Amino acid sequence: MTFREFLAQKKAKGEPVFFDGGMGTMIQKTGVSDYDIPEDLNFSNPDVIKDIHAQYLRAGSAVITANSFGANPIKISGTKYTAQDYITKAIQLVKESISEAEANGIKGPHFCAWDSGQIGKLLEPMGPLTFDQAYNSYKEAALAAEKAGADLALIETMSDLYEVKAAVLAIHENTSLPVVTTMTYQTNLRTLTGADVLTCVTYLESLHVDMLGFNCGGSLSEDEELTRLFCQYAHLPLLVQPNAGLPVVVKGKTEFKITPQTFAQSQVKNRQCGVVALGGCCGTTPEHIAQMVQLTKDIPCSLSKAHNNTFLCSYNKALQVGDTAGPVIIGERINPTGKKKCKEALQAKDMQFFIDEAESQISQGAHILDVNVGLPGIDEAQMMVDAIKTIQSTFNIPLQIDSSESAVLEKALRYYNGKALVNSVNGKQEVMDAVFPLIARYGGSVVALCIDEKGIAPTAEGRCAVARKIITEAAKYGIEPRDIFIDTLTLTVSSEQKTALETVKAIRLLHEEFKEEGLRFVLGVSNISFGLPRRDIINSRFFMLALDAGLSACIINPASQQMMDTFRAYRTLSCYDENALEYIQTYTGTLDPTSAKAKEQYLKDSIANGTISISLNGIVPQEKKSNTQVKSDFPATKASGDEAELISIIEKGFKDQAGPVTKKLLSKMQSVEIIDRCIVPALDAVGKDFENGKKFLPQLLLSAETVGNAFSVIKESLAQSGKAESSKGTVVLATVFGDIHDIGKNIVKAMLENYGYEVIDLGKNVDPQLIIDTVLEKNIQLVGLSALMTTTVANMEETIKQLRAALAKENRTCKIVVGGAVLTPEYAEKIGADYYSKDAMQTVAVAKEVFGS
Repeated sequence: MTFREFLAQKKAKGEPVFFDGGMGTMIQKTGVSDYDIPEDLNFSNPDVIKDIHAQYLRAGSAVITANSFGANPIKISGTKYTAQDYITKAIQLVKESISEAEANGIKGPHFCAWDSGQIGKLLEPMGPLTFDQAYNSYKEAALAAEKAGADLALIETMSDLYEVKAAVLAIHENTSLPVVTTMTYQTNLRTLTGADVLTCVTYLESLHVDMLGFNCGGSLSEDEELTRLFCQYAHLPLLVQPNAGLPVVVKGKTEFKITPQTFAQSQVKNRQCGVVALGGCCGTTPEHIAQMVQLTKDIPCSLSKAHNNTFLCSYNKALQVGDTAGPVIIGERINPTGKKKCKEALQAKDMQFFIDEAESQISQGAHILDVNVGLPGIDEAQMMVDAIKTIQSTFNIPLQIDSSESAVLEKALRYYNGKALVNSVNGKQEVMDAVFPLIARYGGSVVALCIDEKGIAPTAEGRCAVARKIITEAAKYGIEPRDIFIDTLTLTVSSEQKTALETVKAIRLLHEEFKEEGLRFVLGVSNISFGLPRRDIINSRFFMLALDAGLSACIINPASQQMMDTFRAYRTLSCYDENALEYIQTYTGTLDPTSAKAKEQYLKDSIANGTISISLNGIVPQEKKSNTQVKSDFPATKASGDEAELISIIEKGFKDQAGPVTKKLLSKMQSVEIIDRCIVPALDAVGKDFENGKKFLPQLLLSAETVGNAFSVIKESLAQSGKAESSKGTVVLATVFGDIHDIGKNIVKAMLENYGYEVIDLGKNVDPQLIIDTVLEKNIQLVGLSALMTTTVANMEETIKQLRAALAKENRTCKIVVGGAVLTPEYAEKIGADYYSKDAMQTVAVAKEVFGS
C-alpha cells in the first residue's frame, strides 16, 4: 500500500493518521554528545537512532520520520558526509526499524518520511539564494530520498513559502513522492516572512501538496487557534505537530514541561476540529505520542464542508475574490497597448516604471495588478519575470500574469511568488491544451474567454456554451470552477450595440448555474465605449450592470474617478462595505465633482501639482509628476525636499533611488547629518511598523538594502575626502556550535550594520573558543548568540559559561544577547544571558542600550 492509498483510506473511514514526535529531544535523553550535527549519529550511533524509531513505532506512529532534517546539500557543505549519504542512511535506519517492528508483531502499515527542513539561507529578494539554487538543492536531496526507498517527503518547519515552492516543484518534477508540508509560526500567527494561515493555505493548495499544516511553534493555545484557522480555510488533509511547550532550564538541563496527558488533550481538540494527521515536534516523546494515539484514535474526523471561496495571494497576502468579499479591481495600466510610457520603459528596461505604476494603482484602489509586457523586439518571457520580481520585491499585492504566449506564462508562473491569476485561456482546444497543464503544474486561477474556433457567439447562450466547454476541460486537470474567471467578452457598443446586454446576460446565466461551484467572472470593462465621446459615462453605467449581474473582478484604470465611484457605491449598496465604512472614509470632506466650487478647487490643485498649465492656448494638460513621499504611521522627522524624499525612499524600499538622492544631499549636508536626520529616523519608522505588524520581514530587509545603497554612496564620499568612517560600536554574532541555521543571525547583522554598528560575523556552528578569542582580542562589548534547534540550546548555555569564565579571568565584562525560535526570555535569563531578543529590531535596541547610541 502506498502512502497516498493509506491516506485516502483513512480519510474515507474517518480515522486519524499518526506521525511520530521529536527527534532532538530523544537524542539529548540518550546522553550521546559526540557529534557535530544530529545526522552524524546515523553513522556513528545507528542503534541509538533505530531505538528512537522503535519507541515511536511501539507508541502507535504509522509514519516514522528519518533523521535527515538538516541534510540539505547547501546547508551541510563541509560536513563529514554528503547530503545523499546522510539521507540514504537515515532512510535505511527507518526501513530497518519498521521491518523489525512488524516482525515483532506491531501491525502495519508503516511509512518512512524523508524529512527536510529549511536550507538555512533566505531566498531572493530577501537573501542571496536564487530560486533555481534552492530548487536544485531540493532536487538532489529528493532524488536521493526516493532512491533510498522513502514513502513520502516531509518538508517541515518552513517559514518562507517561496522556498516551499522550490522544494515542492523539485519533488513533483523529479520524483513520485507524495509531499507533506508544514509551516512554523510566530506568536503573531504569521510566518517569519509575514504570511498568515490563509495565505499559506492558498499558496500550498495551489502547489497541489498531499497534506499541509504546521509544526513547532509556541503554546498549545496558540496551536489550537492555528488549527482552527487551518480547518476554516483548507480543503486538503491537515497535519498538526506541536511542541511540548517551550524549553526551560531545570538543574542545568533543557526540559519541556507540557506533560503527555496535557499534550494529548490538546490534540483531542485539534482532531475534533477536523485534523486528519497528528504528531509531535520539539520536546515530544514516545510517551506523548502514545497518549495522543490512545485519546484520539476513536475520534471520527468531523471535517467541515469544503468552501468554494476563491483566493489569490502574493508571498504574504491573500485576497478573496467574490462571494462575501465582493468584487475586486484589477489595475490595467502595466500594459504597452496604447501606452507610450510603458512601451518606452520596456524598451529601455526601466524597472522603476513598474514600481511607480504599481504604487500609483495600489494607492488608487487596485486589489490586483495586471502585468502585460508583450512588445515586439524584446524577450517577453524574461521581461515578464523581471517585472514580476521587481513588483514583488516592493509590494505584496497579488498579480495577474497577462500574455497570449504559453512560454511566457510558464516562465512567469514558475518564478511568481504566490498564487497568480493567469490571463488567459479560451475555448480553442489548442489553447486549453497549452495553458491548463501550466495551471495544474504551478497553481493559480485563470481567466477564460468565451471564444472558440467558431469565434465570439453573438448571444449569451452561445457564450455560455463555450464557458461550459472550458469548465469541463479544466476539470480534467483538477482545476475547479472557483479558480476559473469567465470573461463573457466586452465588445464595443459603437459597432456591436446589441451585444452589450448579451455580455451581462451571460454573466447572470452562468452565475446562477454555477453559483454553488464558485465560478467567477471578469471583464475588461472599458472596451465597451471604444470610439465614443465621454467614454466614462458609458463605462460606469455598463460597469454597474455587470456588477449587479455577478461580476467578480473588473479590469479597469483605478485612476478613473467615475469608475471607482461606481465601484464603491455598488459595494456599499450591496452590503459588501459593512456599515459603509470604506465609502465614508473615502468621501468624507470631499466635494461633489459637478459643483462650481469643486471645479474651481480642481483647477487650483491641478495647476499647483503640475497636471495642467495655463497658456495663451488655454488649459494644457501636463505630465503628472511622481510624488514619492508617503505618509508613515510613525513620521520619522519634519523633513522636506530631498531629506523627505530619502526618508520616503527608505520607508518604501525603493533601493535604486537611494543612491542618487543621497548624492544630492551630500552636496549640501554632512554625512552624519544624513544619517541622523534621514536614515536612522526612517529605519526607526520601518522598525516600529515591523513591531506593530504593519510591515513584515521582506519590507524590513528591503528597507535595510535601500539604506545599504545610501551608505555605499556615503562611504565612497568619505573615502574620497580622506575621512574615516565612524562606528557606533562592534558586535560579535555567531550561531552556536552544532547549529547550522543562520537566517536569523544574518537578518540581525543587516539591521545592526544599517544602524551604524560594525559586525564581526563568526558564522554558524561556531566553537566557543573562537567566540572567546575574538571577544578578548577585539575587546568586544556585545555578543549575539543564535540557536534554532532544541539539540543546540544546551551548547548556547555552555558557550555563555565558558565566555563568562574567560572574561572573569581577565577581569573584563561583556554583554550577551541571545535569540532563536526555541528561546524565551525566561530561558535566556536562566542560561546566563543579559538580554533576550525576539527579532532584529530588538537586537538594535539592545545595541543602543549597551553602546549608548
